[in-house]
This record gives sequence, C-alpha cells and structure tokens, in this order.
Amino acid sequence: MAERVEIVGWADFQRDLKKFPEDVKKRFADEMKNVAEVVARAAAVKVPSKSGDAISTIRSKGLVTGASIAEGGSNAPYMQWLDFGSRTPRKGNSRDEGPWRGSGAGPKGGRFIYPAIDDKRAEIAKAVDQAVTRAAEGAGFT
Repeated sequence: MAERVEIVGWADFQRDLKKFPEDVKKRFADEMKNVAEVVARAAAVKVPSKSGDAISTIRSKGLVTGASIAEGGSNAPYMQWLDFGSRTPRKGNSRDEGPWRGSGAGPKGGRFIYPAIDDKRAEIAKAVDQAVTRAAEGAGFT
C-alpha cells in the first residue's frame, strides 16, 4: 500500500539523471530526503506517545529515485499497529464501540504517514519541482 505522488515526466527525468554528475545526484538525493522529512515530521506530531519510542522510529530516506518514509523497528515494533492496526475490544466489549465500529479494522490509509502525505501534497509537489529544477540546472540544463 504505497502512496504515490505522480510527477509528469518523472520517468524521463530518472533516465536522464543517470547521466548527471555525481555531486548533482547526491544533492538531489539530499533534497528528496528533505521532502520525506517534511512528511515524517508532520506524521510524528500525531503519534500518541508514552515513551517517545514510536515517534523516534519514523525515518525519512532520500534516494536519487525518490523519497521514502519508514516506521517501526526493534525499539517500537508496535508502530505499524499504531498506524494501521485495528481496535481489539476488551473481553465483553463489542466492536460496535469506538472509532472502528463494525469490522474493527483500522483506517484504510493509516493514521499518521498517509494522512501526512495528503496534508502536505502541495508542499511535496513544490519541493520536488524545485529539486528537479536545481538538479537540471546543476547538470547544465536550463
């Protein structure tokens, strides 16, 4: 279930990026990490916290091919459950109570990462556009 922000001409840009100087590719990957970090920060503020372990597992990664966000890990293996999990009723409570009435399933798009992507969609598009423009200029295209 990967949320995607589609960019017209992205495949062509990725193909041409292979020809760019290494320093331009490195800067582009760094800018993609910054794009992912915007979403990671927006998601982190919505995560409930007792110890802060779950929040600390939200990580952004930038690559020449794009950006990604990971969550969970050995410090907070329950983080994916917080984001996508369902409500398990206590013994005697029906699934007709609480925010996931009916099936008990958690929200389809998760609670933190995907809603943050939706909230920041315009900011993501603008930042990626600027990163692509800078990469093209750095490679000598204008």
